[in-house]
Amino acid sequence: MKANETTLRRLIQGDQQLLVPLYQRQYTWERPQLVQLWADLKTQVDVLAEGRQDAPSHFLGSVVLAPGPELAPSRSQWIVVDGQQRLTTLMLALCAIRDHLVAEDPGHRERIDELHLINKFQRGEMRYRLLPTQGDRAAFKACVDGVPEGKTDSLVGNAYQFFKTMLVEFDDPADPHDIDRVETVLLDRLNLVQILVEKDDNAFRIFESINNTGMRLSQVDLIRNYVFMCLPTLGQHVYDDYWKPTQDLLDPKALEQLMYLVLVLKEGDEAQYNAVYRGHQQLLLELAGDEAKVEQYVKDLHRRARHLKQILNPDGDSLVAARLRFLKEWQASTAYPLAMRLLEFREDDLITDEEAAQALLYVESFLVRRLIAGVTTSNLNRIFQRLAVQLTAEEDVPQAVRAALSPARLYWPSDAQLREEIRSRAFYWQGRTAQQKLVLRRIEESLGSKERVDLADKRITIEHVLPQSMTADWLHELSGEGDAADLLHRQLVHTLGNLTLSGYNSELSNNSFATKRTQLGQSGLVMNQEIATCERWGKAEILARADRLAERAIVLWPGPEETDRGSAASRDWTLLHNALAALPPATWTSYSDLAELIGSHAVPVGVHLATVQVLNAHRVLTKSGQVSEGFRWSDPDDERDIRDVLRAEGITLDESGRAVADQHVSVRELAELLGLPAAEDLAESELAGEHDTDLEVVGEHEQRFVRQLNEQSGPQAAGAVQRVLEHWRARGGEVQYGTAAGASCAPIVKIDGKPANVIRFYAKTVEIPFGTLKKRPPFDDPALREELRQRLNDAPGVDIPVAKLELYPSIKNTQLANMAVFDVIVAVLDWFTARVAD
Repeated sequence: MKANETTLRRLIQGDQQLLVPLYQRQYTWERPQLVQLWADLKTQVDVLAEGRQDAPSHFLGSVVLAPGPELAPSRSQWIVVDGQQRLTTLMLALCAIRDHLVAEDPGHRERIDELHLINKFQRGEMRYRLLPTQGDRAAFKACVDGVPEGKTDSLVGNAYQFFKTMLVEFDDPADPHDIDRVETVLLDRLNLVQILVEKDDNAFRIFESINNTGMRLSQVDLIRNYVFMCLPTLGQHVYDDYWKPTQDLLDPKALEQLMYLVLVLKEGDEAQYNAVYRGHQQLLLELAGDEAKVEQYVKDLHRRARHLKQILNPDGDSLVAARLRFLKEWQASTAYPLAMRLLEFREDDLITDEEAAQALLYVESFLVRRLIAGVTTSNLNRIFQRLAVQLTAEEDVPQAVRAALSPARLYWPSDAQLREEIRSRAFYWQGRTAQQKLVLRRIEESLGSKERVDLADKRITIEHVLPQSMTADWLHELSGEGDAADLLHRQLVHTLGNLTLSGYNSELSNNSFATKRTQLGQSGLVMNQEIATCERWGKAEILARADRLAERAIVLWPGPEETDRGSAASRDWTLLHNALAALPPATWTSYSDLAELIGSHAVPVGVHLATVQVLNAHRVLTKSGQVSEGFRWSDPDDERDIRDVLRAEGITLDESGRAVADQHVSVRELAELLGLPAAEDLAESELAGEHDTDLEVVGEHEQRFVRQLNEQSGPQAAGAVQRVLEHWRARGGEVQYGTAAGASCAPIVKIDGKPANVIRFYAKTVEIPFGTLKKRPPFDDPALREELRQRLNDAPGVDIPVAKLELYPSIKNTQLANMAVFDVIVAVLDWFTARVAD
């Protein structure tokens, strides 16, 4: 290779063309890169304006060129191996300068065109001194030809318009030479290093080594580049017929997904997402030297792209489209390899539409039943990848899919298991909210509902008929059931039998069942009308509804093969184990919290922890913070005193041996630690926002909060909370009220236009939302959250542990009746406002 320093003027002079090859990605520069270049240009313009021509020029980077196919004594064409982004940008800047100057003197068009932009005596595409890659050519040629209108909806057009705008702002009517200086700097004071590749060098190998480190090409870019390196004679044909149509079908993210899925269909679970390029490179190496086979490879990519397009954007009324829409709404990308294989079989007429739909129904059932049973999703990738590779069209495809998913070790619950899980599992903690709503929607649609439930409508939420926060009415409702009301509440509140869909969650709230019954009876949803037929709502009614929903689910989602299935799958304790592993140091949780999290009872949780060695099991205590009377170490030879161990690990025990409440991690905080979507929903309970302009509705939220606050915290604490809010409003602050069933309110400030709060009042507690604050500057700084913790701990009786710095600790509203605590809360609000303003 030969290298020498040059400028843009010298690089583009003469009758030559710089050609960006097919294997290069399209133009990518956006405003940040353009702004930086413009700043560098203006610096050099100032140098010229001050008469300091001997000052150093600006080094812009290197340009690597290789001999092109049209290299001849009378005409030279060079392949741009590296540097196309800066070259394209500089040429667009020249176009903008030309069009700016033409307004004063039309002669500038011919001067700049013939000196820098075109080869006057060439025809067709050889006319342009720079010819970008195919995807950018139309927009670039429009700018050079002076007709950019209609071509500005691209990055090339955006760059041209950027320079046009900057030149208008820069042009000083009092200085007739300012734009001339910009042109001079562009052509002569931006230094480039020109590297010429020898004819026998492998230009693509050089390109790959330059562009495969740092902020470089995507894996799809590299695959495309390698493909066209393998197509020296068929490149244009393959690009036009297969590659460009593929690129037009899918966006960049979907293209990368396509490349991964193609590898999965060839290699199964051996495929690696972060090694997609190397995987395709290996496939192409096996085809090296045979352009026909490389063409077939790209043709197959295009076919797979059509299949992926159907999966990502399923339309139509066919059964297959309906099944694919479910996978999309479920966000079941792990099942896409199998779906791709089924679409391939269908296109090849190896299976019918009905068979493809039936196979997809088994996949849907596998996903839904496992969700209801709380089975971990960690192994789904491997399950579907292996099945996609092993599946053949010589067998009964739907039955083969069902059989492959049926072994007991894969935890596809049987009908009997599904019934029991629906009765007892805390469905509200399982999966994402959209998945939970999709399950309920499918059930509702099967009931013949005439009211369509739109998942995109944020007003449609999951409603707990028996509310999450108990009231006196509901305690009375559950009394006389044979079990303690609070125990029944914990066992039933999050189960599927107690959940429904509603667009009126805030109106239903914690109202008594008599009030809810009237409102549910007016709903257009059949499942709500069925609930409204009940005279009361307690254990018997919730379990009866659970049984009805289970029978409906069994019809909707057929189960696994029962024959030769092996021993029944035991309960999956993964979620419990993960929760204990995530428990922060110096904290504890309770059997009842874990039971609520996994949808079990406290007794089976205790039995499991007593018989299986589980990390942090000794930090599971009774609800009151006491060590269980039946606690035993899993190692019979371990003679340590459990209380001594807890103290040594930083857990404070009072004189009665009870762990302090400040170090307790609640079920909600466990869910937050595990990243469960339901926890996020709770953490970000909807506030009546700035778009809620109906003062009557906002007033209803406020009245509901005040009513629940007085009921559950008493008039003295309620008065203290209201004085805090009055202080906030007196300083010009805004208060927003929660729209969810559990009444709440928060003194808020705006950070980047979004509401943020340092405390949040509920009916019984004041919550400090560290878990939300950590995601928002400036409180994403742990040191700032630590300062907040220390300030709160200045209040008498408040001792928030360090372990809660990413969670949602709280203090009781009743503590605000102490003026020293009240003063600290008010001071924290003022401090929070000042820090946000900084």
